[in-house]
Amino acid sequence: METEADFGENHFGGEVSLRRRTNSTCTDDYNVQRTNDDATQCKYVAVQMHYFEDPFIHRFFFNTPDTPLRRDPEISIGYWARISAINKYVDDFLLAHPDGQILNLGCGFDTLFWRLKALGKVFSKVIEVDFSSVTARKIRQILKPGKPNLVELFSQPPQEVQHCDLHCGDYELVGADIRQWNELKEKLDCAKVDFTLPTMVITECVLVYMSEDQSASLLANLRNFFGKIVLINYEQLNTNDTFGKVMQENLAQRGLNLSGLAPCESGEKQKARFEAAGFPHVQVLDMSTIYKTQLDQTERKRIEAIEHLDEMELLYQLLQHYGIVIGSTEPLTSN
Repeated sequence: METEADFGENHFGGEVSLRRRTNSTCTDDYNVQRTNDDATQCKYVAVQMHYFEDPFIHRFFFNTPDTPLRRDPEISIGYWARISAINKYVDDFLLAHPDGQILNLGCGFDTLFWRLKALGKVFSKVIEVDFSSVTARKIRQILKPGKPNLVELFSQPPQEVQHCDLHCGDYELVGADIRQWNELKEKLDCAKVDFTLPTMVITECVLVYMSEDQSASLLANLRNFFGKIVLINYEQLNTNDTFGKVMQENLAQRGLNLSGLAPCESGEKQKARFEAAGFPHVQVLDMSTIYKTQLDQTERKRIEAIEHLDEMELLYQLLQHYGIVIGSTEPLTSN
């Protein structure tokens, strides 16, 4: 359940949105799962255009004759900012907790584990969770022969269970509906998750597809079960203005129901729900602020020069409607 293309492409790229079906009889869950394919395509295109490096994304990319192999530069820059920010927080966490583990909820076809291993990062394990239909597809791609070899980076030979779970020592991929805590907890136990270890939880465009009650319950359970936790939540922000309304309409045309949109209306509401879940330290930043102040500014100039941007203000407007919420049991640094 991961996408940025939901808002950006439909708003900025009319030629792309015309190719998409706006009337669908698919279930909400199926439509949400399809956003993973959109996100993977966007990342693949951004890598091909040299916005950032990911030598593993092509292993999960499905190319079809009607796949648009171009995205508006605002979308590619948005993915650069998103991935760079998540990488920064992950690096800071692992530097402070080399024995820590990473739990990626709604992981889709994310390649974080392989990127960390290729960079020689030290960690206990990475646990990924998504709908079983998504993890089953990911397992097929992981085990499929190709270059680079995805299996050789595991600490143990992969063991596949019921076509939707994969256990590999320092990498665990399990299928579960994260809205159902008992189901999720059972799968985490099967993955031999150590709830006493320092844990970073990543949710990218995940909570917004859940009801407020479901996300509140998930956040509270994560806070209660993990002794030392930092949760990085990336999703929509400042959604109550005209720009946000247009984005919501585009999603609705694709059959995507944002059940958990209310907390995304403002940073104050995001902060309040994390505090209500028991996180003593909470920070909320919109992506425009992160883009301008927290990311490598030399790299920022490089990626802005890759493709012509008609209006920088349009990019900033897009970035202002995404944000990162950090909830932690430990004090947060200001940078």
